[in-house]
Amino acid sequence: MPAKQPHIYVTWLLFAIIITGYLLFAVKFPLAYIVATYEDLVGEWTQVFLFASTMLLCTRLACQKIAERWWFALLALACFYVVGEEISWGQRIFDIATPDFFQQHNQQNETNLHNFFTGPIKSTSKMLLEYLLAAGITGYGLLYPLLIKLRKQPALWFNGKGLPFPPLYLWPFFVASAIFELGLIQFNESEIAELLLPLALSLMALNYLLTAREKKPLAELSGWDLQRSRKLGRQTLLLFATVILLACGTTAACYNSPRLGPEISERYLNGMEKFAGRYQRLGNWEIASQLYSRVLQQEPERADILRQLFKVETERGDPAQAKKYLQQAQQVDIEYLARNSLSVAAHLSLADTYDLLEKTEDAEDHRLGSLQIAQLNVKRAPNGTTVYWLAKALEANGQQDEALKAYRRSLELQPGSLRALKAIQRLGTEQKND
Repeated sequence: MPAKQPHIYVTWLLFAIIITGYLLFAVKFPLAYIVATYEDLVGEWTQVFLFASTMLLCTRLACQKIAERWWFALLALACFYVVGEEISWGQRIFDIATPDFFQQHNQQNETNLHNFFTGPIKSTSKMLLEYLLAAGITGYGLLYPLLIKLRKQPALWFNGKGLPFPPLYLWPFFVASAIFELGLIQFNESEIAELLLPLALSLMALNYLLTAREKKPLAELSGWDLQRSRKLGRQTLLLFATVILLACGTTAACYNSPRLGPEISERYLNGMEKFAGRYQRLGNWEIASQLYSRVLQQEPERADILRQLFKVETERGDPAQAKKYLQQAQQVDIEYLARNSLSVAAHLSLADTYDLLEKTEDAEDHRLGSLQIAQLNVKRAPNGTTVYWLAKALEANGQQDEALKAYRRSLELQPGSLRALKAIQRLGTEQKND
């Protein structure tokens, strides 16, 4: 690396701060990690504003008389599309109802295109897209500039056709983005990728804006002089600081909105529950307990959360506290069943609690009762919801093949049902493994 290039050190320091920050959040501050990675919170708005900044910078470059202007015009259009997709084209902001077509075919029932192929449902197309994207990011952000530096083909040919290459010092952003995009530990790390990638593209655009003023191709520059390097370093910090402030301000404004605020609170609560399960899966019982307890504070009638707290406290070596949670779950289940005696969900929930209490006969009685009620409900009103609960009851009673058929029938009656899709995928995987 050329001497006296402070912008490179500034950029690497920023990269280290971002990665260390996410790691520290994940290990010690789970609520901050949720804010930094979950939908409609600071992390997602940071992504939106970074893509927006890349779009604006590339638009400026597209107006310059440089060989790469057409590629930057395409990149600006691509970033415009990404920004639109990230905010579902203003659907939630302006309270626009999801059209029927998107409700049936979009994996998150939102008005965007990318969730036709990606989303909470695992699929071959999603995995293929993730690996192709990771390979493309690595090829463009590392291999392409490296080959340019080594004066190798076909990189020189592409560059001669006006394809811009990222400065090589940005390679950590691209490589880390590619790794996180694969979601190998399933901890929302793909959201980190969607922050690192637009940041790297914005910094690339800043470099090209300087070359446009120099009227000299980036490939012919061995480095910036000290004055311009310092300027680029200041621009890097200013860009990131501005984006963070905008993201925090937008999140706060949405949270304080009478309409959007409750929706964001609900998603945040949903995020706590999901991440509690993830920490539980990783064996971090303390954080799992903290998150489940926070969910329980907001929803004290959740018997399923109480059962998870029983399991977590058992693993933590606190049988007395675990027993209290399980007794509380039993009480909640019994009270709910008294109010909803014909509820399939109530019988199944109480059966799960009795299983943990080792009351096998009582559990079996309620599982059988849930199946009888579900069959009666389907006869009375055969729709996606009643058939779904019939599938749940069949599965609970060990009739896996019939349950899978019922889940598929539920999906036919209620196209786009995420819970049915997830159940079909889960049961299909279990049957393959058996």
